Amino acid sequence: MDKQMLKNIAEALNVYQDSVLRKTEELLRLLQAKSSIKSLNNQAKSVLCLDLASQCLGVSFEKDAALALSGLKKSAYQKSLNTLEQILGLNKVLTVSEACVQLSCTAVKDDAEDILSAYKQQRDGLEDWEHPQYAAAAVFLASRAKKLSIDKQKIVAMSRIKPSQWKELLSSFKNLEISNGRQLGKGLEAEIVSEMGECEPVKEVAPDEVEEYAVWRQRILKEAYEALAGRQSVHSDAA
Repeated sequence: MDKQMLKNIAEALNVYQDSVLRKTEELLRLLQAKSSIKSLNNQAKSVLCLDLASQCLGVSFEKDAALALSGLKKSAYQKSLNTLEQILGLNKVLTVSEACVQLSCTAVKDDAEDILSAYKQQRDGLEDWEHPQYAAAAVFLASRAKKLSIDKQKIVAMSRIKPSQWKELLSSFKNLEISNGRQLGKGLEAEIVSEMGECEPVKEVAPDEVEEYAVWRQRILKEAYEALAGRQSVHSDAA
């Protein structure tokens, strides 16, 4: 698929960030080199790679519209997404050590390990610990507690969760009991409170302004189809 067609699909899904498009192109090239999935056409592959690229970079993504544009049923979409994730090596477990190396903050590795260990004990095995969000949060909090500068945007993207979910994740690290003598407790609490303070207040929405889900979904799909059809028509005329 050419770049213009990919851009058309991305815009139909309200994805305009150049970084996401570049990441999608990278994933498509890698997918072509590693595997030829005959059950998926080029448009479906592009939509799925846009989804994965958005996840990698922490960018919001309209799943319902993507599902419609992919031409796949919901179960097939998720199965294909998981398959591509495995083929492209995006399901690798992120460790604290790897996160520290990627973020150039190896000095806080031990502290981050202690934070994550204490968090696991507190949560008592209720989480999927292979998800990268936990290692990312532990490294972030260890760095902030030690006043070490760190690229917040990069680590949030590394966590593979949305910014709003990132705030919720950090709040769940409150009241950790870290018995390692490193005196991280107060520093952690201060940084978590600071992060929570950066949250924008949620705007109250009047009941009559709330759009029902079914109506919203139908509108989003209609707009996505119209946008894609219009851009394809313009592209064809230009050619």
